[in-house]
Amino acid sequence: MPFMDLIKKAIFEEEPQAKQPARPAPAPSVPVAAAPIRESAPAYVPMGTRDNQFYARLAKQTDLSAVPELAKIEAYAAPLQSVIPDKSLRYKAALATAQSQGGLTKQAILKGFDALLNVLDSSAGSFDKQSAEVAKTEVDARLAQVNDLNAAIQQRQEEIVNLQQQVKSAQSQAEVSRGKLQEAKSSFAQALERRRAEIQSQRKEFETILE
Repeated sequence: MPFMDLIKKAIFEEEPQAKQPARPAPAPSVPVAAAPIRESAPAYVPMGTRDNQFYARLAKQTDLSAVPELAKIEAYAAPLQSVIPDKSLRYKAALATAQSQGGLTKQAILKGFDALLNVLDSSAGSFDKQSAEVAKTEVDARLAQVNDLNAAIQQRQEEIVNLQQQVKSAQSQAEVSRGKLQEAKSSFAQALERRRAEIQSQRKEFETILE
């Protein structure tokens, strides 16, 4: 598996299961012909992360609709969009209605956001744990391989140095042997000429005697 896929797996594989939102109480009646399209809160996408799969998955894991309290306040606020354009006033009105009809409180809503932050913390812990395992199997294993290769190189270098020393020793011995051989050749040549001269001299002597 490619290295980056292993890293992505660290957060994608163990996606926290968000609690299913409870069905909210009926939304308050408003004098409008039809319910307006739900106003979706703009997702915060930092510069450079629009194509970041980590961010996309974290955003999916912490979708506000997965928290019952946040889904409930949104259900009360959505029908008021065309009636109360101001977002602050709209959600205050929605909270007042949800509080009276469904028992929803400001504290419960804020705890819903805290729950999402806890999901992020859980994802961070899971990522750290699994990325550490990836580091152990991928990074540490590669470093161990590098160390083994370096050790092999060091051993080969030592062997090369040893062979080079043997080559130098053999060359030195060859030079000594060459010198001895040259000395032997010179000595033999001298002995050969000396004995040749002796035999030639004896031949002449016998040639004279036998006349």
